[in-house]
Amino acid sequence: MYTADDFNTENAPKEMVQYIIDNIENFEHRYQHALEIIGRDRCPIWQADQSLYMEMQDNLDDWCNDNEDNSDLYDVNEIFG
Repeated sequence: MYTADDFNTENAPKEMVQYIIDNIENFEHRYQHALEIIGRDRCPIWQADQSLYMEMQDNLDDWCNDNEDNSDLYDVNEIFG
């Protein structure tokens, strides 16, 4: 099972990253599948699984709204790519 510590939290709050993970159904399976596509096709996560990417972005935006943070400061590709 993935936790925030598995991702790039150097420039993103761990709580936000964990929120994203926790609020996406079947995150582990979907993320693993996206990684396989990324490895095979050498593409960014948004191309590997646009639906997963959009859910990640939506959850990032939700967390930032709830915590009065600016979502423009964070990049899903940097965190999960």
